[in-house]
Amino acid sequence: MKCASPLAGTKVSLSACKGFTLPSFDRRMLASLVHQLGLWREGVAVCVGRVKIVMVQEFKVPEGRTDVVRRKTTAPLPEILERSVVRFAPHARRELRRLIRSSRRVSELAIIFPGALFALATRRGPAATRLSALAAIENGAPLKTVATALGLPMWMRKLPPEAFDALPERLPMGESFARHVANRMPRTADESAMWLKTLLFAEQACSAEFAIWLAGQPIYADDGEPHKLMPVLAAYAWFSGQPAAAAHRLIVVPWRPEIAFDTALCAAKSWFNRMRLVLQLPEGIVSDSWLKPGAALGYTFEPLLDQKSILNEAHFMQNCADQYAERIVREKCRLFSVRRNGARVATLEVGPHSRETGVLAINQLKSRHNMAATAEVWQAAYSWMSGQQALKRMPPLAMTERHWDQAAWRELLKPYRDTHGSAPWIDENASHLLFAGLDADLCDLARRGGVSSWLFT
Repeated sequence: MKCASPLAGTKVSLSACKGFTLPSFDRRMLASLVHQLGLWREGVAVCVGRVKIVMVQEFKVPEGRTDVVRRKTTAPLPEILERSVVRFAPHARRELRRLIRSSRRVSELAIIFPGALFALATRRGPAATRLSALAAIENGAPLKTVATALGLPMWMRKLPPEAFDALPERLPMGESFARHVANRMPRTADESAMWLKTLLFAEQACSAEFAIWLAGQPIYADDGEPHKLMPVLAAYAWFSGQPAAAAHRLIVVPWRPEIAFDTALCAAKSWFNRMRLVLQLPEGIVSDSWLKPGAALGYTFEPLLDQKSILNEAHFMQNCADQYAERIVREKCRLFSVRRNGARVATLEVGPHSRETGVLAINQLKSRHNMAATAEVWQAAYSWMSGQQALKRMPPLAMTERHWDQAAWRELLKPYRDTHGSAPWIDENASHLLFAGLDADLCDLARRGGVSSWLFT
């Protein structure tokens, strides 16, 4: 319950334990009690004997009274320092203000080395190293000494406060890395957080060389999660330098430091689709070619139903037949190799007619390098189609369960996982959900980089 204090303008809340009577206090006794305990903060509760006293508001000290201690108030930071503090992540601001008030030299870090101040505020690393860094700061040591004590590279000095949300224990410290990344800093403060997260993940998931290359790409306007956006691109870049690995043999255009971003991303997507082909179409999984193989006008038509035959067709014809695994598994099309005297001359795609439901039609017929096929090949294709008895084919009412070769998936990624701490950013089991997610993230990366290609449609 609440009762009025003998002091004017003062409210005191008194609550007693059950079964006890509240004593009354006069003005002198209350003032003496509060002075002895030194409890002036709002909401502080103290038990004295059987009585709990809760201060609802500060006492108004009468003029001339010197026996009562006034509550200390914290002065606000100078405007320039407060503007720097609010640019940091919210979870670090309280400790940042405390550090800035503790020392003038520490406060200067907010302007000249925000990353070092953030590392101190978030208690990164052992306490002994932070104490050593603070001592170096107070003694006026060079920034490099402070950075070394905190385990920070000097290239981080150029990053604005917005870049820092969390700092891992392991950071790229090499001199060569510092020289190259210094010329690829984020263009704006708003991009700096995504830039730093991506840089650190790229170095972890591939190499310092790949991280430096990625730092200069225009993909940081929107925030995101690098461990979802970059795994395929990072793995592709790493396998590009591993000629003995089985996954390397699925790469058509290897990554290199001089490669353009759109070229690298399209090459990574092509490699990703070829991986899917190997996993989804081992021999014997698909046996229905829809149309019977045959010959017409001197040309033969042979179905392509497994990863080996499709990869060979894509290699000899220099086309994109190896990108059709998902369409074949989803019963959207079938591919045929068109040959004359045993030599490959064209690749044929058969699929549902665009306007006539349940009727098969020729969707594509392409020569080498995706060039247009000759009229003679078209005539042979239509002649072969005219002799087919199963041109009527209704779409399936339900999707069949998709096969994923888990042993092949583990074997393909084993060298990468062995050198990258099991690569937890890529699931250990291949599945439709995993590949659909990776595919969507690649499309998002293409949007960020302004890459336009049929591979991302």
